[in-house]
Amino acid sequence: MILSTIDNWLTTQAAFPAPVNAALSMLVQRDLLAMPAGRYPLGDDPRMFFLIQTATTEPLNNQRAEAHTQHVDIQWLLAGVERYGVTQKDASAIIEEDLSERHDVAFYAAPARETQFDFYPGSFGVFFPSDIHRATGQVDQPAPIHKVVVKLHRSLFGL
Repeated sequence: MILSTIDNWLTTQAAFPAPVNAALSMLVQRDLLAMPAGRYPLGDDPRMFFLIQTATTEPLNNQRAEAHTQHVDIQWLLAGVERYGVTQKDASAIIEEDLSERHDVAFYAAPARETQFDFYPGSFGVFFPSDIHRATGQVDQPAPIHKVVVKLHRSLFGL
């Protein structure tokens, strides 16, 4: 997992994996807040695409913990405030619903240990296949959010 902000990324790109830099470089050139919710290609590589999502946050305990096997996620908050929970896959992780073959997502039982952090506009996280994460958690009260979720195939990272 990597946590950062777009402002930090702009000045420290050498510290980030090349696929993250490629994706963010293309995205910062777009008016993302003006784009309707949906799925979009990212450049010419079919292994990269992004989703524009809008939602209303809820208590984090209402959100399902998930992980992906084929894609690395970049989740970038454009507007609102959002709480995340993250833990690592290990022997204690219990899969409740496995949709990996069809939708590249497995849902897990609520983790016994989890690190929580809050995103503000400009914050982003990079979640690898080893990261179980919960998103769309409310900070103080339910609130609307607008975000980008980038999907980068694991092969771009040599995984």
